[in-house]
Amino acid sequence: PQDPGSWRAHRLSGEGVRPIGGLDAGGDVVAFAGIGERIHLVPLNQLEGGQAELRGSFSFRGMGVGDLRSLRILPEGLILLGGSEGTVLCTEKGEVIGRFDWKPVKPVLLVKDKLILADTGSSRVLLYDYRRENLVADLPLEHEPSSADVSPDGSYLFTADSSTNRLGVYDLRKGIFLGFLEGYGYGVVKVSADGTLYTTRREETGEGTLYILEKLETNLLNFLFPPERQREILRSAEGTYRRLRSRVRSARREEELESVEELEQLRKIRVPLRGVRELVRKAEEEIREKRWKILTEDLEEKLRSGTLKGSDLEALEERIEKAEEPYREALEKLKAKAEDHLRERLGKLLEETSSVLKKLEITHLPETESLPEVRRVRDFISLLPRRMQEEANRELQKTLHRQLLEARTRVFTVSLSDREVRFGRESFPRFRSGPRRLRWRFRIEGGIVGPEGSLGRVIFEREDGLLLEPRRFGNLFPEEELRRPPPWVGRYLRKLNALLSEERSPTPEPLIYEPTPWFVQNLERFTVLVREQLEFGEGILILEGDTGVGKNFLVEVFASLTGRPLFTVACNSRMEKEDVTYLYEFDPRRGTRRVYSDLVRALRTPGAIVYFDEINTLPPSLVKMFNPLFDYRRRLILPQGEAVRAHREVLLVGGMNPQNYLGVSELPQDIKSRADVLYIDYPPFQEGDLFYPDEAMILRNHLPSLARLGAEDFLLLWNTLVNDLPTDRGEHLRTPEREEEVRLLFELLRIASRIRTAYRLYQTQQSEEPVEFVFSLRDSVRCARRLRRYRSAKRAVLETVIPKISSPLEKEIVADMIERV
Repeated sequence: PQDPGSWRAHRLSGEGVRPIGGLDAGGDVVAFAGIGERIHLVPLNQLEGGQAELRGSFSFRGMGVGDLRSLRILPEGLILLGGSEGTVLCTEKGEVIGRFDWKPVKPVLLVKDKLILADTGSSRVLLYDYRRENLVADLPLEHEPSSADVSPDGSYLFTADSSTNRLGVYDLRKGIFLGFLEGYGYGVVKVSADGTLYTTRREETGEGTLYILEKLETNLLNFLFPPERQREILRSAEGTYRRLRSRVRSARREEELESVEELEQLRKIRVPLRGVRELVRKAEEEIREKRWKILTEDLEEKLRSGTLKGSDLEALEERIEKAEEPYREALEKLKAKAEDHLRERLGKLLEETSSVLKKLEITHLPETESLPEVRRVRDFISLLPRRMQEEANRELQKTLHRQLLEARTRVFTVSLSDREVRFGRESFPRFRSGPRRLRWRFRIEGGIVGPEGSLGRVIFEREDGLLLEPRRFGNLFPEEELRRPPPWVGRYLRKLNALLSEERSPTPEPLIYEPTPWFVQNLERFTVLVREQLEFGEGILILEGDTGVGKNFLVEVFASLTGRPLFTVACNSRMEKEDVTYLYEFDPRRGTRRVYSDLVRALRTPGAIVYFDEINTLPPSLVKMFNPLFDYRRRLILPQGEAVRAHREVLLVGGMNPQNYLGVSELPQDIKSRADVLYIDYPPFQEGDLFYPDEAMILRNHLPSLARLGAEDFLLLWNTLVNDLPTDRGEHLRTPEREEEVRLLFELLRIASRIRTAYRLYQTQQSEEPVEFVFSLRDSVRCARRLRRYRSAKRAVLETVIPKISSPLEKEIVADMIERV
C-alpha cells in the first residue's frame, strides 16, 4: 500500500461477474461479493496476469445473512459473512459450519485466532475464538457505529459513530468501555501500525456539509513498548541496515538482490516504530536503485559488445511497465537505444546476405534458406522481441525477393554470337550447313522368275528416294551374274554421282518471343539435356506439360536461334509404319520413286530437330520400331530391312501432356527407359508474398502505356507496385494510367492462376469439382488484349473463357471461381 506504483487493475473473466462489495484477501485467494447474492473467489496468483479466472463461487442467499456488510477470509479455508440478518461461518464451497444472530458493522476484525465485531443487533462488542468455538468477551456497545478498527496488538477497539462526531474506545483486555472521544469519529476509523488514528469529522458550514480527515497521534506505542526497548530495537535495526548497504553496494548481479537476508530481518521487526519503517523504506529504495543500476550497466555493456538479445529487450520492457516515473524515462531511452542497436545489427546482416546473394546469383527462393548468411539472419530474428520479429522477417523477405528477382533478370538472358547462343548459364553452338549433296547407290531386287530361271533387277536410287532404271542396258539379269556386279554398273554409278544433285536444308523462320526469366530458364534446362544427347549419341528429350503451356514454342525458338531445321511428327494412335517410312509414287517425267516420310528426311538432314508431338499416343507397333532410333543405335529400320541412320547432329525431342492427368495415355515404358523428361510449367506467379512478373511481361505488350516500357523498366515498375520493392526508377515510372494497367494485369493473372490450380486438382483427382478447361497462355494473351476494352479483368475472362466451356456445371463453377478472386 505504501507503493502506489505497485497497484494494478485486473479484468475478471466470466459472464456477469461484477464486484459490488465485501472484498477480502487471505491465504492464496481473494473473495468478493457479486450481483445475485454470490461470493466469488479468485486465486491470488491469477492477479499477476492481465485477466483473472474465477476459482469458484457460491450463493449466500437463504443462509440468513441478509444484506452483506462484512466478509472475512479466515485460515483453514473458512469465510465469515456478516449481514443485516445474521452471521455465517462457511467453507469456500459455501457449506455452512455455524450460524449466529450477530449483525456486525464492517469490518469484522481478526486478531490471532479471535474475531472482533461490533454487533448492532444486540448492541454488543464480541470477541469470538472461532477455532475453539468459544465467546471470549462480551461488552456492551454504547452507540450505533458504522466502522471499527483495533490497535496493532489487539488490545483496544475504536468504533466510529454512524450519525455524529464521536469515537468510542474499548479496552478489550479488561472488557470495559473507556468512553467517547467527542468531535471526531464520524463514519470511519482506521488504526495504523504505529498506533496513529485516522478518522473523519462532519462539519456544517454556510456553504454546506464538510467531511474532514483527521490524524490523531496516540501514546499506544509507548504504552506497549517502553522507550528503552524502542531505542534498543532501533539500534539493532540500524546495524542490520548498515550490513544491508554493504551487501547491496558489493552486488554485481540482480540475482544477488532477489532475496536480501538483512531486508527480511528488518521486515520481521513487528514493533510499529516510525524509525524502523523508515529504515525498511530506505533499504527497499537502495535495493531498487541498485537493481536499476545493474540493469542499466548490463545493457550498456551488451550494447558495447554487440551481444544484446531480444530477450534482454523484452525483459527491459517488462521492467518499464512496473517502473516508477523517475526510472521509467531513463529506461525508455535505454529501450530506444537497444532497439536502434538491434535494427542496426539486422541491417548489417541483411547487407551481408544481399552481397552474398549477388555473388552466388541464386534464382530459386528455397535455395536461399540453406545459405549460412540467411540462417544467421533467421537465428538473429528468432532472438528478437516478438513485436520486432514480424518487421524483421518482412525486411529479410524483401531482401531475398529483391536479390532473387534481380538475379533472375541478370542470369536468364539470351545472347547470340556468330558461333553460339547463350541461354542463361548454358551455351549451344549455332548450326551452319550448306546444301547437302545427294549420293546415288545401286541395289538389286531379286525374286523375278523368267524362262531362264530367277532374275534380278538393277535399280539406282538417290538418297532422296528417286529411283532410276538403266535404259542402255537391260536391267534384268540372272541372279548368278549379279553376284559380282558387271563393270558397267560401277561406271554408271560414277557418272550419276558426278552429276550435281543437292538438297538445301529448310531454313528456320525467325520468331518473335519475350525472353522472360521463366522462358530463358526453360531454354537453359532444354540446352543441358540436348547437348548431352549430342555428346553421347543416344536418347530422346520429352517435354511434359499442360496444353498451351508453350512446349512447341520452346522447341521452335530453340531451333530458330540455333539455326537448326525443325521437323514435326504429329503422333496419334492410328499411325502406321508408312507414315514414318516411305510410300511409292510414279511420276511420268521422273519415273517411279520412293517418297520418304518427313521423319526419314529429318533423320538424314544435318542439324535437324525432330519433334514428336504427343509422343505418348504412339501405337505399340511403332514404339517397337522406334526403339533402335531412340537408343545408342540411332537408326530407323525400314520395312525391307534398310536402315536409316540418323545424322550425328540430329536432335530428337518429344512432347506430351502430364501423364497423371485424367484421359492422358501414359508414356510407354520402352520410350521412358530411353528418354529424359523435362517438365514445363506455366510462368510462375506467386511464391509466398512474392509475385513473379514473367507472364505479365508477355501480356504487357497488349496494354498501351505498358507496351511503351522496356523490359527492365516494366520489371522495376512491377516490383514497386506489386511486390512493395520500390526503387527511384520505379517510382519515377509510376503514373495513374500505368498503375491501373498493372492492377488489371495482376487481377488477370490471379484469376488465371486460380483456374489452373483448380484444373490440376481435378485432373490429379485431388478435387471433385469438374474443371476441364485449360487456361493456356493463348487464353491469357486473348484476355489481355480485351482488358483495354472492358477495363475489368473479371469481365474480360468471363467473356473469353465461359463461352468455350460446354458443361453447364463447369461453367457455373468457373464463373463463381472468377467472381470470388
